[in-house]
Amino acid sequence: MYVNLYERCIIIKSIQLKISEEKTIEITPLIIQRAAFLLVAVAAAAVIGKKTMAPGRAAIKELDHRLQSIEFQQDQIAVYIGDEVEAEPVAVPKNASVSYTWEIADDGILTVSGGRIIAKSTGETVLGIASGDVSAQVKIIAKPKPLPPESTLPPLYYEKLVIANYKNTLSADYVPDNLIKIPDNYTAENYYGIYVSSETFEAYKQLYAGMYKEMQSRMHIISAYRSYAKQSELYNKAVSAYMAQGKTSTEARVLALATTQTPGNSEHQLGNTIDVSNDTSTDHNYQDTPEGKWLAENAYKYGFIIRYPADKEDVTRIEYEPWHIRYVGVNHAAYMYVNNLCLEEYVDLQEQAEEAATDYALLHPATPD
Repeated sequence: MYVNLYERCIIIKSIQLKISEEKTIEITPLIIQRAAFLLVAVAAAAVIGKKTMAPGRAAIKELDHRLQSIEFQQDQIAVYIGDEVEAEPVAVPKNASVSYTWEIADDGILTVSGGRIIAKSTGETVLGIASGDVSAQVKIIAKPKPLPPESTLPPLYYEKLVIANYKNTLSADYVPDNLIKIPDNYTAENYYGIYVSSETFEAYKQLYAGMYKEMQSRMHIISAYRSYAKQSELYNKAVSAYMAQGKTSTEARVLALATTQTPGNSEHQLGNTIDVSNDTSTDHNYQDTPEGKWLAENAYKYGFIIRYPADKEDVTRIEYEPWHIRYVGVNHAAYMYVNNLCLEEYVDLQEQAEEAATDYALLHPATPD
Protein backbone atom coordinates (compact mmCIF):
# COMPACT_ATOMS: atom_id res chain seq x y z
CA MET A 1 0.00 0.00 0.00
CA TYR A 2 2.74 2.47 1.03
CA VAL A 3 4.87 1.52 -2.00
CA ASN A 4 2.01 2.15 -4.45
CA LEU A 5 1.25 5.46 -2.81
CA TYR A 6 4.94 6.44 -2.91
CA GLU A 7 5.23 5.55 -6.61
CA ARG A 8 2.17 7.65 -7.48
CA CYS A 9 3.63 10.57 -5.55
CA ILE A 10 6.90 10.40 -7.50
CA ILE A 11 5.05 10.46 -10.79
CA ILE A 12 2.68 13.25 -9.97
CA LYS A 13 4.96 14.93 -7.39
CA SER A 14 2.19 15.11 -4.74
CA ILE A 15 -1.32 13.96 -3.81
CA GLN A 16 -4.06 16.18 -2.42
CA LEU A 17 -6.23 14.46 0.29
CA LYS A 18 -9.44 16.26 1.21
CA ILE A 19 -10.04 15.81 4.99
CA SER A 20 -13.12 17.97 5.17
CA GLU A 21 -14.96 20.64 3.23
CA GLU A 22 -12.60 23.25 4.64
CA LYS A 23 -9.33 21.29 4.88
CA THR A 24 -7.06 19.49 2.41
CA ILE A 25 -3.70 17.72 3.09
CA GLU A 26 -0.89 17.47 0.56
CA ILE A 27 1.07 14.19 0.70
CA THR A 28 4.55 14.21 -0.76
CA PRO A 29 7.05 11.32 -1.28
CA LEU A 30 9.10 12.55 1.68
CA ILE A 31 6.15 12.34 4.05
CA ILE A 32 5.41 8.78 2.95
CA GLN A 33 9.05 7.75 3.48
CA ARG A 34 9.03 9.10 7.01
CA ALA A 35 5.71 7.42 7.87
CA ALA A 36 6.95 4.05 6.57
CA PHE A 37 10.16 4.33 8.59
CA LEU A 38 8.18 5.10 11.75
CA LEU A 39 5.89 2.10 11.27
CA VAL A 40 8.85 -0.24 10.76
CA ALA A 41 10.53 1.09 13.91
CA VAL A 42 7.39 0.59 16.02
CA ALA A 43 6.94 -2.99 14.73
CA ALA A 44 10.58 -3.85 15.48
CA ALA A 45 10.32 -2.43 19.01
CA ALA A 46 7.23 -4.51 19.66
CA VAL A 47 9.00 -7.74 18.62
CA ILE A 48 12.09 -6.96 20.70
CA GLY A 49 9.99 -6.02 23.72
CA LYS A 50 8.00 -9.26 23.54
CA LYS A 51 11.16 -11.35 23.49
CA THR A 52 12.68 -9.40 26.37
CA MET A 53 9.59 -9.59 28.65
CA ALA A 54 8.83 -13.32 28.13
CA PRO A 55 11.31 -14.63 30.78
CA GLY A 56 10.12 -12.05 33.31
CA ARG A 57 6.50 -13.05 32.91
CA ALA A 58 7.45 -16.73 33.36
CA ALA A 59 9.33 -15.89 36.54
CA ILE A 60 6.34 -14.01 37.95
CA LYS A 61 4.06 -16.92 37.10
CA GLU A 62 6.42 -19.37 38.83
CA LEU A 63 6.60 -17.12 41.89
CA ASP A 64 2.81 -17.03 42.10
CA HIS A 65 2.73 -20.87 42.46
CA ARG A 66 5.66 -21.21 44.84
CA LEU A 67 4.60 -22.25 48.39
CA GLN A 68 5.35 -19.50 50.89
CA SER A 69 3.72 -20.86 54.06
CA ILE A 70 1.22 -23.33 55.50
CA GLU A 71 -1.42 -22.29 57.98
CA PHE A 72 -4.08 -24.04 60.06
CA GLN A 73 -7.41 -22.34 60.48
CA GLN A 74 -7.41 -23.11 64.23
CA ASP A 75 -4.79 -22.83 66.97
CA GLN A 76 -6.02 -26.06 68.57
CA ILE A 77 -8.29 -28.91 67.56
CA ALA A 78 -10.30 -31.21 69.83
CA VAL A 79 -11.06 -34.79 68.82
CA TYR A 80 -12.61 -37.81 70.47
CA ILE A 81 -10.67 -41.04 70.96
CA GLY A 82 -11.32 -43.33 68.03
CA ASP A 83 -12.25 -40.50 65.69
CA GLU A 84 -10.24 -39.00 62.86
CA VAL A 85 -8.56 -35.63 63.22
CA GLU A 86 -10.03 -33.03 60.87
CA ALA A 87 -7.14 -30.63 60.37
CA GLU A 88 -7.33 -28.73 57.10
CA PRO A 89 -4.10 -26.91 56.19
CA VAL A 90 -4.23 -23.82 54.00
CA ALA A 91 -1.43 -23.13 51.52
CA VAL A 92 -0.22 -19.59 50.90
CA PRO A 93 -0.72 -18.74 48.11
CA LYS A 94 -3.81 -20.88 47.61
CA ASN A 95 -2.77 -21.91 44.09
CA ALA A 96 0.63 -23.18 45.26
CA SER A 97 1.64 -26.68 44.25
CA VAL A 98 2.08 -28.72 47.46
CA SER A 99 2.60 -32.31 48.56
CA TYR A 100 1.98 -32.67 52.29
CA THR A 101 3.69 -34.96 54.80
CA TRP A 102 2.06 -35.40 58.22
CA GLU A 103 4.23 -35.53 61.35
CA ILE A 104 3.10 -36.82 64.78
CA ALA A 105 4.81 -37.06 68.17
CA ASP A 106 5.88 -40.44 69.54
CA ASP A 107 3.47 -40.28 72.48
CA GLY A 108 0.80 -42.74 71.39
CA ILE A 109 -1.96 -40.13 71.21
CA LEU A 110 -2.25 -40.03 67.42
CA THR A 111 -1.62 -42.62 64.73
CA VAL A 112 -1.35 -42.25 60.96
CA SER A 113 -2.55 -45.08 58.78
CA GLY A 114 -3.16 -44.78 55.07
CA GLY A 115 -3.33 -41.02 55.36
CA ARG A 116 -5.92 -41.20 58.17
CA ILE A 117 -4.96 -39.53 61.44
CA ILE A 118 -6.77 -41.16 64.38
CA ALA A 119 -6.85 -40.27 68.08
CA LYS A 120 -5.86 -43.36 70.09
CA SER A 121 -5.55 -42.12 73.69
CA THR A 122 -6.28 -39.09 75.84
CA GLY A 123 -3.87 -36.20 76.12
CA GLU A 124 -2.48 -33.17 74.33
CA THR A 125 -0.02 -33.41 71.48
CA VAL A 126 1.18 -31.59 68.39
CA LEU A 127 0.30 -32.47 64.81
CA GLY A 128 2.73 -31.21 62.20
CA ILE A 129 2.57 -30.91 58.44
CA ALA A 130 5.36 -30.18 55.99
CA SER A 131 5.87 -29.55 52.29
CA GLY A 132 9.51 -29.25 51.40
CA ASP A 133 11.09 -26.68 53.71
CA VAL A 134 7.74 -25.19 54.72
CA SER A 135 5.93 -26.55 57.78
CA ALA A 136 3.22 -25.77 60.34
CA GLN A 137 1.91 -27.24 63.60
CA VAL A 138 -1.39 -27.35 65.43
CA LYS A 139 -2.23 -28.44 69.00
CA ILE A 140 -4.44 -31.54 69.25
CA ILE A 141 -6.53 -32.28 72.36
CA ALA A 142 -7.74 -35.90 72.40
CA LYS A 143 -10.65 -36.67 74.70
CA PRO A 144 -12.78 -39.71 75.51
CA LYS A 145 -16.32 -39.62 74.24
CA PRO A 146 -18.46 -38.29 77.11
CA LEU A 147 -21.25 -40.23 78.72
CA PRO A 148 -24.68 -38.62 79.02
CA PRO A 149 -24.85 -36.47 82.20
CA GLU A 150 -27.36 -38.79 83.88
CA SER A 151 -25.36 -41.97 83.18
CA THR A 152 -24.18 -44.22 86.03
CA LEU A 153 -22.08 -46.41 83.75
CA PRO A 154 -18.29 -46.71 84.31
CA PRO A 155 -16.78 -43.32 83.42
CA LEU A 156 -13.44 -44.93 82.54
CA TYR A 157 -15.01 -47.28 80.03
CA TYR A 158 -12.30 -46.41 77.48
CA GLU A 159 -9.53 -47.83 79.71
CA LYS A 160 -10.12 -51.40 78.66
CA LEU A 161 -9.30 -54.03 81.27
CA VAL A 162 -7.88 -57.23 79.88
CA ILE A 163 -9.67 -60.29 81.19
CA ALA A 164 -8.77 -63.95 81.02
CA ASN A 165 -11.49 -66.43 81.92
CA TYR A 166 -13.52 -69.32 80.58
CA LYS A 167 -14.44 -67.39 77.41
CA ASN A 168 -11.34 -65.22 76.94
CA THR A 169 -8.23 -67.25 76.14
CA LEU A 170 -4.65 -65.98 76.06
CA SER A 171 -2.24 -67.39 73.51
CA ALA A 172 0.37 -69.92 74.61
CA ASP A 173 3.17 -67.46 73.83
CA TYR A 174 1.66 -64.51 75.69
CA VAL A 175 4.13 -63.07 78.22
CA PRO A 176 3.82 -59.59 79.81
CA ASP A 177 6.74 -57.36 78.81
CA ASN A 178 7.13 -55.62 82.19
CA LEU A 179 7.68 -58.53 84.57
CA ILE A 180 10.01 -58.11 87.53
CA LYS A 181 11.18 -60.54 90.18
CA ILE A 182 9.48 -60.02 93.55
CA PRO A 183 12.04 -59.47 96.34
CA ASP A 184 12.24 -62.47 98.67
CA ASN A 185 11.18 -60.45 101.71
CA TYR A 186 7.70 -60.15 100.17
CA THR A 187 7.27 -63.85 99.41
CA ALA A 188 6.47 -66.76 101.67
CA GLU A 189 9.25 -68.91 103.07
CA ASN A 190 10.88 -71.09 100.44
CA TYR A 191 8.97 -69.33 97.66
CA TYR A 192 11.52 -67.94 95.23
CA GLY A 193 11.59 -66.72 91.65
CA ILE A 194 8.09 -65.24 91.64
CA TYR A 195 7.43 -62.59 89.00
CA VAL A 196 4.77 -59.93 88.55
CA SER A 197 4.28 -56.77 86.50
CA SER A 198 6.20 -53.77 87.78
CA GLU A 199 3.03 -51.67 88.03
CA THR A 200 1.27 -54.35 90.07
CA PHE A 201 4.18 -54.73 92.45
CA GLU A 202 4.47 -50.98 93.08
CA ALA A 203 0.77 -50.92 94.03
CA TYR A 204 1.17 -54.05 96.17
CA LYS A 205 4.00 -52.45 98.16
CA GLN A 206 1.65 -49.61 99.08
CA LEU A 207 -1.09 -52.06 100.02
CA TYR A 208 1.32 -54.06 102.16
CA ALA A 209 2.56 -50.90 103.89
CA GLY A 210 -1.03 -49.82 104.53
CA MET A 211 -1.92 -53.13 106.17
CA TYR A 212 1.21 -53.16 108.29
CA LYS A 213 0.64 -49.57 109.44
CA GLU A 214 -2.89 -50.35 110.62
CA MET A 215 -2.40 -53.87 111.95
CA GLN A 216 1.34 -54.44 112.37
CA SER A 217 0.57 -57.65 110.51
CA ARG A 218 2.31 -59.28 107.56
CA MET A 219 1.17 -61.31 104.60
CA HIS A 220 3.19 -63.22 102.06
CA ILE A 221 3.00 -63.70 98.31
CA ILE A 222 2.84 -67.33 97.27
CA SER A 223 1.98 -66.97 93.58
CA ALA A 224 1.82 -64.31 90.88
CA TYR A 225 2.70 -64.65 87.18
CA ARG A 226 2.32 -68.11 85.69
CA SER A 227 3.29 -69.13 82.20
CA TYR A 228 0.96 -71.03 79.91
CA ALA A 229 3.06 -74.15 80.48
CA LYS A 230 2.88 -73.78 84.28
CA GLN A 231 -0.89 -73.41 84.16
CA SER A 232 -1.11 -76.56 82.03
CA GLU A 233 0.87 -78.40 84.67
CA LEU A 234 -1.40 -77.22 87.50
CA TYR A 235 -4.60 -77.97 85.61
CA ASN A 236 -3.51 -81.47 84.59
CA LYS A 237 -2.44 -82.14 88.16
CA ALA A 238 -5.90 -81.17 89.43
CA VAL A 239 -7.59 -83.37 86.84
CA SER A 240 -5.37 -86.33 87.76
CA ALA A 241 -6.18 -85.88 91.44
CA TYR A 242 -9.93 -86.15 90.80
CA MET A 243 -9.48 -89.12 88.50
CA ALA A 244 -7.51 -90.80 91.28
CA GLN A 245 -10.68 -90.46 93.37
CA GLY A 246 -12.60 -92.48 90.78
CA LYS A 247 -13.98 -89.65 88.67
CA THR A 248 -14.21 -89.97 84.92
CA SER A 249 -12.03 -87.75 82.74
CA THR A 250 -15.01 -85.49 81.95
CA GLU A 251 -16.09 -85.31 85.59
CA ALA A 252 -12.53 -84.62 86.70
CA ARG A 253 -12.13 -81.75 84.26
CA VAL A 254 -15.40 -80.12 85.33
CA LEU A 255 -14.43 -80.36 89.00
CA ALA A 256 -10.92 -79.06 88.33
CA LEU A 257 -12.32 -75.96 86.62
CA ALA A 258 -13.93 -74.83 89.88
CA THR A 259 -10.49 -74.06 91.33
CA THR A 260 -8.02 -74.17 88.44
CA GLN A 261 -8.38 -72.54 85.07
CA THR A 262 -7.38 -74.25 81.87
CA PRO A 263 -4.13 -72.98 80.29
CA GLY A 264 -4.70 -69.66 78.56
CA ASN A 265 -7.74 -68.85 80.70
CA SER A 266 -5.92 -67.98 83.92
CA GLU A 267 -5.37 -64.36 84.89
CA HIS A 268 -2.08 -65.35 86.47
CA GLN A 269 -0.69 -65.36 82.93
CA LEU A 270 -1.42 -61.61 82.68
CA GLY A 271 1.11 -60.82 85.39
CA ASN A 272 -1.21 -58.56 87.41
CA THR A 273 -2.63 -61.16 89.77
CA ILE A 274 -1.27 -62.14 93.21
CA ASP A 275 -2.12 -64.90 95.69
CA VAL A 276 -1.40 -63.96 99.30
CA SER A 277 -1.26 -65.99 102.49
CA ASN A 278 -0.53 -65.71 106.20
CA ASP A 279 1.81 -68.67 105.87
CA THR A 280 2.50 -70.74 102.76
CA SER A 281 -0.92 -71.95 101.66
CA THR A 282 -4.30 -70.81 100.40
CA ASP A 283 -7.26 -71.52 102.61
CA HIS A 284 -10.86 -70.40 102.48
CA ASN A 285 -10.55 -69.60 106.17
CA TYR A 286 -8.37 -66.68 105.10
CA GLN A 287 -11.55 -64.59 104.84
CA ASP A 288 -12.02 -64.94 108.59
CA THR A 289 -8.51 -63.84 109.53
CA PRO A 290 -7.79 -60.19 110.44
CA GLU A 291 -5.61 -59.93 107.31
CA GLY A 292 -8.30 -61.45 105.09
CA LYS A 293 -10.96 -59.10 106.43
CA TRP A 294 -8.69 -56.07 106.05
CA LEU A 295 -7.89 -57.09 102.47
CA ALA A 296 -11.57 -57.46 101.53
CA GLU A 297 -12.38 -54.02 102.96
CA ASN A 298 -9.35 -52.06 101.81
CA ALA A 299 -7.81 -53.62 98.70
CA TYR A 300 -9.73 -51.29 96.37
CA LYS A 301 -8.03 -48.25 97.92
CA TYR A 302 -4.78 -49.46 96.39
CA GLY A 303 -6.22 -50.52 93.03
CA PHE A 304 -6.87 -54.21 93.80
CA ILE A 305 -10.04 -56.29 93.70
CA ILE A 306 -10.88 -59.67 95.19
CA ARG A 307 -10.98 -61.35 91.82
CA TYR A 308 -13.36 -64.19 92.69
CA PRO A 309 -15.91 -62.94 95.27
CA ALA A 310 -18.09 -65.31 97.27
CA ASP A 311 -21.37 -64.00 95.84
CA LYS A 312 -20.24 -64.03 92.20
CA GLU A 313 -19.35 -67.69 91.68
CA ASP A 314 -22.16 -68.09 89.14
CA VAL A 315 -20.62 -65.28 87.08
CA THR A 316 -16.91 -66.02 87.41
CA ARG A 317 -17.40 -69.82 87.45
CA ILE A 318 -14.62 -69.97 90.02
CA GLU A 319 -15.02 -70.73 93.71
CA TYR A 320 -14.53 -67.92 96.18
CA GLU A 321 -10.84 -67.12 96.63
CA PRO A 322 -10.34 -64.50 99.37
CA TRP A 323 -6.57 -64.62 98.85
CA HIS A 324 -6.63 -63.92 95.09
CA ILE A 325 -6.25 -60.22 94.24
CA ARG A 326 -6.06 -58.58 90.82
CA TYR A 327 -4.64 -55.13 90.10
CA VAL A 328 -6.94 -52.93 87.97
CA GLY A 329 -6.13 -49.40 89.16
CA VAL A 330 -7.70 -47.33 91.93
CA ASN A 331 -10.57 -45.82 89.93
CA HIS A 332 -11.73 -49.10 88.43
CA ALA A 333 -11.38 -50.91 91.75
CA ALA A 334 -13.37 -48.24 93.61
CA TYR A 335 -16.23 -48.41 91.09
CA MET A 336 -16.39 -52.19 91.39
CA TYR A 337 -16.22 -52.09 95.19
CA VAL A 338 -18.97 -49.46 95.56
CA ASN A 339 -21.25 -51.24 93.06
CA ASN A 340 -20.42 -54.78 94.23
CA LEU A 341 -19.24 -55.98 90.84
CA CYS A 342 -16.88 -58.71 89.77
CA LEU A 343 -14.57 -58.11 86.82
CA GLU A 344 -16.83 -59.93 84.33
CA GLU A 345 -19.75 -57.66 85.24
CA TYR A 346 -17.60 -54.55 85.09
CA VAL A 347 -16.20 -55.35 81.66
CA ASP A 348 -19.76 -55.85 80.37
CA LEU A 349 -20.73 -52.43 81.73
CA GLN A 350 -17.69 -50.90 80.04
CA GLU A 351 -19.00 -52.15 76.71
CA GLN A 352 -22.43 -50.65 77.43
CA ALA A 353 -20.81 -47.36 78.39
CA GLU A 354 -18.84 -47.27 75.15
CA GLU A 355 -22.03 -47.63 73.13
CA ALA A 356 -23.79 -44.92 75.15
CA ALA A 357 -20.84 -42.53 74.80
CA THR A 358 -20.61 -43.13 71.06
CA ASP A 359 -24.28 -42.24 70.60
CA TYR A 360 -23.99 -39.16 72.84
CA ALA A 361 -20.87 -37.89 71.07
CA LEU A 362 -22.64 -37.82 67.72
CA LEU A 363 -24.76 -34.95 69.02
CA HIS A 364 -22.01 -33.29 71.04
CA PRO A 365 -18.83 -32.70 68.99
CA ALA A 366 -15.51 -32.38 70.80
CA THR A 367 -14.45 -28.88 71.85
CA PRO A 368 -11.05 -27.70 73.21
CA ASP A 369 -12.61 -26.60 76.54
